[in-house]
Amino acid sequence: MSEAIIRCTLCGAENTEYIDTKIRNADEISGCKMYRCRNCDTHFMYPLPNSEELEEYYDGSFREEVHTEAYYEDERLTKVFNRFLVEAKTRVKRVEEDLDCKDEILEIGCSVGYFLSAVSEKVNGVYGTEWDSKARSYIERVIDNPKIKVAKNPEDFEKKFDKIFLFHVLEHIENPIIFLKRLKKLLRENGKIYIEVPNVDDILVKTFECKEFMDFYYKKAHIFNYNEKGLKYIFDHSGLISYEINFIHRYDISNHFQWLQHGKPGGKGLYEKVLGDEVNEAYVNALKKAKQTDTLFAIISA
Repeated sequence: MSEAIIRCTLCGAENTEYIDTKIRNADEISGCKMYRCRNCDTHFMYPLPNSEELEEYYDGSFREEVHTEAYYEDERLTKVFNRFLVEAKTRVKRVEEDLDCKDEILEIGCSVGYFLSAVSEKVNGVYGTEWDSKARSYIERVIDNPKIKVAKNPEDFEKKFDKIFLFHVLEHIENPIIFLKRLKKLLRENGKIYIEVPNVDDILVKTFECKEFMDFYYKKAHIFNYNEKGLKYIFDHSGLISYEINFIHRYDISNHFQWLQHGKPGGKGLYEKVLGDEVNEAYVNALKKAKQTDTLFAIISA
């Protein structure tokens, strides 16, 4: 008896292959497996959860599963906020030349509001959506920034925006093409959408095929895992014709040595004294040239 054909859940192609890897936080009962589409080159999870399951998952159990129930204590959330505020400021710096003091911006999947807080000094209005009701509550109660408004869905604000940001969100979206079409309607004239996602062509996956990293990399929460080709597919089919895709790298060479030597995360700066900044910079530049950085950053013009 031949095996059932698994169609790509993004483009519908039948030309797919099974990836022999674990999926982090996915139990055996769910039967979730990871596949690669040879047509659009996207790595996708199958079977997919339905919309109701996803909504319930992200309203609490997602972070409790990844972290612990104690994650939602205000003290713990404040530590999370401060930890990710550093990277949020880097993200603001990356786009600040595009920002105008009159802009009203929207972030999809704003978590506990670190990017919203970082960007609030640069623009007029700051809006964020988050399915996690406890995270929204934290923003309203603890951050208490009069510029920041949060809601569950973008349509709840009943307005359009100059800039829309998604940081490591698109890989969680069940129907990315339909979703991006919705976002396009929320853009004002000459508006832009900024999308940051993990790059599935990460050198630890594509070239080194580091088994321990792959078992860590693929997650139950990440329905799709994109490379440049996969992003182009969804942008083109969403009617987003003016865009650029940049290759950025968030982790240093020491982190990669840690994975290759010991098969576990961490290691930031571990070999800094031996290798120096020049070696790390040359390594990152080589990854960009090979399109095997850990992250993709797309800028889409309306």
